[in-house]
Amino acid sequence: MMLSLKTASLWPLPVRLACAALSGMLVAALLHAAWLDDMMAAVQAAQREEGRLRAEYVSAQARAKHLPQWRAQQRQAGAELALLEQQLPDQQAMAVLLTDINAAGQSRGLQFSLFKPGAPRPRAPYVALPITIQLRGSYHAMGALLADLARLPRIVTVHELALTLGKDRLLTLDAVLQAYRLPEAGERAAQAALSSKAGRSAAAPAWHPLATVAPYPYEAAALADPFGALPTAPAPGQRGSVAGPDPRRVREPLESVALPAISMVGSVQQAGRLNALLLAGQRVYRVAAGQYLGPDHGLVTQISEQALQYRELLQDAGGGWRERHGSLSLQKPGDTKASVPEATP
Repeated sequence: MMLSLKTASLWPLPVRLACAALSGMLVAALLHAAWLDDMMAAVQAAQREEGRLRAEYVSAQARAKHLPQWRAQQRQAGAELALLEQQLPDQQAMAVLLTDINAAGQSRGLQFSLFKPGAPRPRAPYVALPITIQLRGSYHAMGALLADLARLPRIVTVHELALTLGKDRLLTLDAVLQAYRLPEAGERAAQAALSSKAGRSAAAPAWHPLATVAPYPYEAAALADPFGALPTAPAPGQRGSVAGPDPRRVREPLESVALPAISMVGSVQQAGRLNALLLAGQRVYRVAAGQYLGPDHGLVTQISEQALQYRELLQDAGGGWRERHGSLSLQKPGDTKASVPEATP
């Protein structure tokens, strides 16, 4: 007898039960297959995650072997950073640095036509102070000045160098010096905020130990001036070319004071020698023959009760040195102006 689905309700009870059981088993098999597919996908995903975590673990284990070396590098970098920060003055010491730069130029016989500090430029973790300068003088004197700047205890760099030879055969140097200082509290907070915004996605730069660079003295003075600057004729009161000053000599206190700011106010005998009493600012100095005063290596040659004689050394355009003689006369009672050095023939 053939069974028809249209008459399934009329099927015998055993047949209907068998069909219902078969249908249930088929549905359960389909559901089980779908569940197995989901489980297999989950297992495969877990296996991939296990592989990724295992690779990360191996990589972290390899990096952990370098941890002592990295910590040593961190300590060395911290020590070098502290050493560099010692070369960065604070805002109060910046004025002293500017004075040192100016004195270095004057000690080389150079004339500052322009010395203009610009606006500070914050650059984490320091603040740069540009100084626009213009110098006039000889080629070798300018080279010696750059060597002097390299030997300063503070960091000073030179940028935008330009040399021009004038009709008077003197060189003009235009440049921008960069002095550096530590930031103030407010500047440091602003720099930290900018660094955090700009550096969140950036990778940390690789650290390398600093190379040891020792500044060398200027050793090209014996070479010819490439600009062919000619020596100028001695002016009245000056002598021809002579030996230059001793660069190893320790500078004396009055050499940082311009001669027009020094006046002779008296004299005193000491150990059978006559010493001059010189007023500079609010302080009186006792000076003997053989001591120095003024920025141009002024050597005291003779002292009397009425005047002090000195001899200066000036550097000409050709890099040579010449003498200039002058005197400081005793300031008479009632004078309101200090004696001014007078050139003597």
